[in-house]
Amino acid sequence: MMALEGVKVLDAASMLAGPYCATLLGDLGADVIKLEPPNGDETRRFGPRRGSDSGVFVGVNRNKRSVRIDLRSDEGQQVLARLVQWADIVVDNLRPSARRSLGLDHETLRAQNPRVISVSLSSFGAEGPYAGRAGIDPVAQALTGFMAVTGPAGGPPTKAGPPVGDATASLLASVGALAALRAREATGHGQQVDVSLIDGLVHIQAPYTGKYFLLGTQQPRSGNSIDWYAPYNAYECADGRFLHLACYNDKFFGNLCAAMGRPALADDERFRTNELRLANRVALDAEIGAFLGTVPRDRALDVLWKHDVIVGPVNDYVDVFSDPQVLHNQMVVDVDHHAGPLKVTGVPVKLSDNPGSVRRPPPGLGEHTAEILAELGFDDAFVEAIVDRPEKGALR
Repeated sequence: MMALEGVKVLDAASMLAGPYCATLLGDLGADVIKLEPPNGDETRRFGPRRGSDSGVFVGVNRNKRSVRIDLRSDEGQQVLARLVQWADIVVDNLRPSARRSLGLDHETLRAQNPRVISVSLSSFGAEGPYAGRAGIDPVAQALTGFMAVTGPAGGPPTKAGPPVGDATASLLASVGALAALRAREATGHGQQVDVSLIDGLVHIQAPYTGKYFLLGTQQPRSGNSIDWYAPYNAYECADGRFLHLACYNDKFFGNLCAAMGRPALADDERFRTNELRLANRVALDAEIGAFLGTVPRDRALDVLWKHDVIVGPVNDYVDVFSDPQVLHNQMVVDVDHHAGPLKVTGVPVKLSDNPGSVRRPPPGLGEHTAEILAELGFDDAFVEAIVDRPEKGALR
């Protein structure tokens, strides 16, 4: 039995943060139904595609079934009512006016199911001066100062590569959903859970915001280094490949010097303490770079690991998804997708007694509509009428 087996989740969200929250709940055993409009989730049309499938959609939406319904129709509202009665958790990322117009606001949902938990994600928050504004991950990164602390020293503010605001919000939303489930055991009723991208991005900058609140100083952009300790940087090896290493105390710096075959460097007047290493980081980086520039990366990593240096390769995805530790952690999973064999990422939370799993591939648009409507108790005539009229709500 998986930890969330028996929990039912209606994913009425689109894009990334909301759907990924539902995915994480599905990973741990929840039964997730993805409610999609007639033209499908927005991300089905993002970026390069193979046939009708986009990498964005398949990357975010494992462990779900898809029902294609037009909530603007009477039939769609009938289906929604039964889905709400079925669900323990409803996830959405709609703006307030759209949420109310489609009947997905918490007041409407709890009138139909007092035990339902509404998890709503937004860019800026459910209330306040920016509530209801259109937003997206890089805008949240910009507003929260995340871009101001990211990028090369002396260079322009830079967004993170992946949508870190969406990913963080999805994690916080899943925590909120689980907390509300626990509270429901005591109270017997559901509640509203609100998570915003900007709150999540402020939250994960705690080391930098702590410095700001304590000292009143802005964290500078520093590229691959940091102003806490040195060395801390990415270095190019003899074969043109990179690794990143860090030494946050004298012990690890001594290990690095020994690995380089220069143990006396640890006692060099420029590098004896962390404060001195920070003050002389340019010279220190030159010493390390000179050593690594003579050694291919794999050999350098082998030597550094044997000397207990904190170091790792700078990988591209070919390297990542053939890495023995990533494979051991089961972060690459093979699934039978409707378009053929497919790999998806695995379950990042490991439970010893009730482990999660990838049980379903990312669904095709409306792939499970007939199946789900039958489970909800609609008669054959209703199901056939909906499936045969996709503009009204469903598609096989």
